[in-house]
Amino acid sequence: MSDKVETVYNIWHSHDNYLGKKSMAPAITDVAHYFANLFCPGDFYYYVIDSPTLIFDVVSPSVSKLLGIPQDEISLPRLIKLVHPDDITFMMRCEDVVAYFLKHCVLPEKMVKYKITYCLRERTLHKGYRLFLLQTITMKTTEEGALLKVFGCHTDITHITKVNNHKLSLIGLDGEPSYMDLDVFDDNVFENYEPFDLKGIVIESPYSKREIEIIKNIALGMTTDGIADKLFVSRNTVETHRKNILKKSNCKNTAELIAQCIRYGYI
Repeated sequence: MSDKVETVYNIWHSHDNYLGKKSMAPAITDVAHYFANLFCPGDFYYYVIDSPTLIFDVVSPSVSKLLGIPQDEISLPRLIKLVHPDDITFMMRCEDVVAYFLKHCVLPEKMVKYKITYCLRERTLHKGYRLFLLQTITMKTTEEGALLKVFGCHTDITHITKVNNHKLSLIGLDGEPSYMDLDVFDDNVFENYEPFDLKGIVIESPYSKREIEIIKNIALGMTTDGIADKLFVSRNTVETHRKNILKKSNCKNTAELIAQCIRYGYI
């Protein structure tokens, strides 16, 4: 099992009684009922996952067309490995925040009344990486609130937007309160929340070695001229790197860039 997959699994298992300990027989479920809550604006695939075993009970045939993986060969590890390297840290933190919220902020009987949504890029069969809207909803829990069955749907929304807002929304159903556009990298996103320790987890950086050097020097307060002198390159070269770095990061300014790089462990 790869480090990425193992880390996601460890995040789920780090929350006491989050996943059920014993599987239950797959129920005859009206999937259309759940699908109605997850109306899809683009190409999609869906699944039902058995939480105690983290194995799929049901997978839609469309997974083969979208991802190029035969329906009977899809697994959670294979799905996680399709996530864009730049989005995997965000995904891990989202799953950690979701687990904390469901275990500590809502009653067990209310867990089925929350739809979880966030976006991430996945590698597709014919179109490279595409931006997907991930939506999940709990179908069944134990009396103590451990997950037993979860329905998930991934929808390609690249035709709507190519920009990921990197926000998590916990949408309350049947009158339950919603928590929208959460910054999962805010350690105070929920009271008493303690993030899963991702230190030592190798997350691929979107920046080149030279770009990381420049970011580190920016973080030290160095000017463009100072960085150019230190790295023995021209001022124009540093300016070009800085523009490219900001474009890659989707940040508005260097302060936001530095904060992002520290959060993601790039510097």
